[in-house]
Amino acid sequence: MESILTFLQGLGIVLAALGLLVLVHELGHFIPAKLFGMRVDKFYLFFDWPRKLISFTYKGTEYGIGMLPFGGYVRIVGIIDESMDKELAHRPPQPWEFRAKPVWQRMIVMVGGVTMNVILAIVIYTFAKSMYGEIRTPFAELKNGIYVPVETSGHDIGLQTGDKILTFSGQVPQYVEDVASPAIFIEDQAYFDVDRKGERVRVDIPNDYINTLADGKHRSAPVFLPRYRAIVRPADTGLAAEMKDSSGRKLQEFDRIIAVDDVPITFHDELKTNLQSRANKEVQLTVLRNGSDTLVFHPKLGKDAVLGVYAGDSLASVRFQYSFFEAIGPATSSAFRVVGDNLKGFGKLFRGDIDVSKGVDGPVGIGKHYSRPVEEAGWWGFWLLTAMLSMWLAFVNILPIPALDGGHLVLLLVEAVKRKPLSTETTLRIQQVGMFFLMGLMAFVLLNDFFKLVVN
Repeated sequence: MESILTFLQGLGIVLAALGLLVLVHELGHFIPAKLFGMRVDKFYLFFDWPRKLISFTYKGTEYGIGMLPFGGYVRIVGIIDESMDKELAHRPPQPWEFRAKPVWQRMIVMVGGVTMNVILAIVIYTFAKSMYGEIRTPFAELKNGIYVPVETSGHDIGLQTGDKILTFSGQVPQYVEDVASPAIFIEDQAYFDVDRKGERVRVDIPNDYINTLADGKHRSAPVFLPRYRAIVRPADTGLAAEMKDSSGRKLQEFDRIIAVDDVPITFHDELKTNLQSRANKEVQLTVLRNGSDTLVFHPKLGKDAVLGVYAGDSLASVRFQYSFFEAIGPATSSAFRVVGDNLKGFGKLFRGDIDVSKGVDGPVGIGKHYSRPVEEAGWWGFWLLTAMLSMWLAFVNILPIPALDGGHLVLLLVEAVKRKPLSTETTLRIQQVGMFFLMGLMAFVLLNDFFKLVVN
């Protein structure tokens, strides 16, 4: 039931995002085709199968929205594919046809969609970085080690609270974010070297661990948390805000909790663990103020054992601020990092490290992925995920698979090298095989989405 509600919550958002991405991609084909004098019969957002939802005709081009939210298309007259008019295929090329234009013009039309998706992603990342900058935590700040709650992926792979990370895959990280991000699970043969109570321990990351993340059994971000000392900041309301010691003094920010019922406390996670075992009980809380003044409180915990304090300790961080134009370089790097991660992911998929049924998502799966970022980060979460998806679409479309943009581009490169095109019949058969493959893949993805929705 929860999965269905999550999907419904994300459905409208993901349709809006996919609509934008498809529109931008197809404009990348449409605009150069028009500029080069090619005739465009159709421009559709989403596929008009089994039927179209709405359409109108303007200056010889039919514009519309289809029923199947799995892409879209621009039908340029003279492109040799599965939709080509069979009578047209046996006629000499007309000046306004795609096939009558120079190879370089046809290549520009074919790569236009991918180019527009890349530009969209870079623009989104550029705005994000110029408005908010980047905050990075130097790796040296993990001097107290890490905190690994049981629900994190770090706990699942064998990291433990108190571990001090020495290296990641043999390298000393520059920033905490480099190794706390779930992006590490796309790496091959990755591992942590940690200092665990004075002993050097290697924690290997299973190559197929990404399957576990796909199951949704563990939250994927972050892998672990920095470990904070038990320096507190009381909430404005609640138990901690109301507590007083025998002298009437209240708990204050920067007070350090050093014991719970005479059990020594050093870190905030220790405080949390000790309080959880004392639900519905009165506890003795020993607090150190200003390094010398000792206070004692006797709060009565409720059934949830929540005291009402936040970790008042913090780590030094580095903030990178960019102007709009300064952000273009880092934004481009972020965009193409998505492509690199996709390449690594495909490698894992083909080697069998990633279960195909778990590693491939359709509209339902994408909708579930969109829900969390929007809930946690609002519209910026939406835009950043849209940028990632835009680069993913660019990557997939440029693959040399017949019926995709990359497949068309390969045939054009062959024509450029041979200085003559393949026969219409041969090209048509190649494209039909590609379309058959893509239709099968679409059916698999939709059925897989439905299965995961029902099971989960």
